[in-house]
Amino acid sequence: MERYVLALALLLPLAVILVALAQLPGTSFASPPSFIAADSSSAIMGKRPASSNPGPPPTLVPPTATPRPTATPLPEAKPEPTATPLKGGTYTVQPGDELKHIAAQYNVSIWKIIAANDIPNPDSLRIGQVLRIPDS
Repeated sequence: MERYVLALALLLPLAVILVALAQLPGTSFASPPSFIAADSSSAIMGKRPASSNPGPPPTLVPPTATPRPTATPLPEAKPEPTATPLKGGTYTVQPGDELKHIAAQYNVSIWKIIAANDIPNPDSLRIGQVLRIPDS
């Protein structure tokens, strides 16, 4: 009895595979596969060229000469004067200004500017606000 169960367990997946293969289009167990068939209406035979003598390959168009642009002389680079830090005084806050940039421009610590102007919040600068810039 065990041999029959074992044989059934081995043959059942094989039967399922065969049934699945029979469901695929273009396959049939009664006739030979379509690529062996001699009629020219089969899918693979229909894709072959009609003649075994192919036509000439496509010709390439000769490249045309592209004119090269002439080199234009570049203006001589003049060395930029080194930015010297500004001296103390006053500064009027402009749109987009940040305290760290103002401090770097005057070469002064942010904390000295905050202390000189009694600024409670460094992020609360107002456009048009006049800041006293202490000497470094």
